[in-house]
Amino acid sequence: MIKSNARLLLSGSFLIFALLNVYPVQADHEGTLTLYLNGGNYWFDNGRLKGTPFRGGKLGDRSGGGIGFGYNITDHWALEGVYDKFNARVSQFNQNLDVHNYHLDLLYQFAGRFCGNFCWQPYVTLGAGEIRIDYRLASKHNSEQHRRQTMLNTGLGIKYKLGPRWQARADVRAFQGLEQGGLDTFVSLAIGYQWGTDPIVRDRDADGVYDNLDQCPQTPPGVAVYQSGCPLDSDGDGVPDYLDSCPYTLLGVAVTEHGCRRWQ
Repeated sequence: MIKSNARLLLSGSFLIFALLNVYPVQADHEGTLTLYLNGGNYWFDNGRLKGTPFRGGKLGDRSGGGIGFGYNITDHWALEGVYDKFNARVSQFNQNLDVHNYHLDLLYQFAGRFCGNFCWQPYVTLGAGEIRIDYRLASKHNSEQHRRQTMLNTGLGIKYKLGPRWQARADVRAFQGLEQGGLDTFVSLAIGYQWGTDPIVRDRDADGVYDNLDQCPQTPPGVAVYQSGCPLDSDGDGVPDYLDSCPYTLLGVAVTEHGCRRWQ
């Protein structure tokens, strides 16, 4: 089930990346840095030990975690470097192995401002790196050996703003091996801290209200708005004036989507 879900996640994330330009969005502030600690559970593919003396064995699924550091290139694109470590057991050989996973990822953060109306911020990610398996061979004077494999990863996650600088996140990631194949899965939780220069404030819909104050950040060009950035609704019927075909409806009267009285 885990492997099947991970494959769906892999294809779904690539599809989302292909459709990114459809969404005019804003997320974390441009130019900020993020440092975070994460922990979770890692499911290793059955073939992850190919090319090692433990070929045919299986790494036991293990909990572990690490550290990440990110930079917000724009208000919705970010670049992150991550290092995670796990101590996994190969029961068939009665052996514990150290597994290091490090990768560089590109994140796309969407679904509105980080916290104005929205404290929840979903994201998708795509990256590449390596997994390194360390082991010792008694036959070679207990010398330490390691095996490296190139890994591509993709995933989905969501951030939640805890305060002006602090954030929590949940992340589901699929790792695809290149040389030895196989698909790993990592589910994690993290807490992060942000700092950096003052954010660049924009007015993307050009309505005269900056995005950090705009409660309706995608108002069409030229539409008159309130101080909140939302379109005028003079008769208070819930239909903005620029869409209202009957702009003088009496207060409390039920209306259609065009702002005209709904007749029973």
